Amino acid sequence: MKIKNKILITVVFISALNIYSFAEELKLPPLPSFGTTQTPAKRQAPSPAAQPASAPSSQKPAAPAYTPPSYGTMSEIPGMIFIPAGEFIIGTDQGFKYESPARVISLNGFYIDRSEVTNAQYQRFVDSTGHAPVVNWKGGRFPKGEENFPVTNIGYYDALAYARWAGKRLPTEEEWEKAARGSDGRSYPWGNEWKKRAANVRPIIGFGGLAAVGSYPEGASKYGCVDMSGNVWEWTTSWFAAYPGNLTDDPNFGEKYKVIRGGSYRQSEIIAQCPRRDFMDPEQSRVDVGFRCAK
Repeated sequence: MKIKNKILITVVFISALNIYSFAEELKLPPLPSFGTTQTPAKRQAPSPAAQPASAPSSQKPAAPAYTPPSYGTMSEIPGMIFIPAGEFIIGTDQGFKYESPARVISLNGFYIDRSEVTNAQYQRFVDSTGHAPVVNWKGGRFPKGEENFPVTNIGYYDALAYARWAGKRLPTEEEWEKAARGSDGRSYPWGNEWKKRAANVRPIIGFGGLAAVGSYPEGASKYGCVDMSGNVWEWTTSWFAAYPGNLTDDPNFGEKYKVIRGGSYRQSEIIAQCPRRDFMDPEQSRVDVGFRCAK
């Protein structure tokens, strides 16, 4: 009976810590809505020209009507999604000081991976190049049954080496935020309101864990990118620096830390919002930090 009581007290204590941590994150005010999250209307294909009532049998049939491609096509580079050029809102005035100010910037078009790089993909890189395997892989192999889980526990320069081997690069934080947020300043990849089954984040009580990439399709961005909210943080190539117009004197600014984006299964949904940014020593690695590539 004494042992059962001790176990019960321990469970209650751990749950209380999670609830306290969650409450601290809730002190952040909600992000403002910068407009509706309506998907741009698809252009209608032109109607085919009217045909004569009785065309000669030897006449070639009319060509089918042209259907313009939609945003997010993956036909040109398998596994990647094209993000069109244009303006979008980056940053927020309703978060941490280093996330402000919200402003409009413009980017050229680029490609980004639909999902995070998986264990299986990183294994092929290790086997092909002799690069050091992930530190927690036993015998240099990823855990059985986790081939489609995002690769984690790798530093920035490991991620950079993979990207170069794959003929790609790592995204800037500006590119990452546009791919996740779209052009309308939404809070989450799917819109402004939280959806419970849209992302892998920490539950209020208990502990979360990694999920295979693409396990939360309801959380896809307007372009079709998945897992940009929760699951694992993702490396970007950007140094952690003040945004233009931010006068905060932060000792962490400078070419010391790389920006990571997206939140993870270890943080709440508030930290998994699109404009949230964090930073990390590029030489370090963590169980909840992975990456995706751009081109």
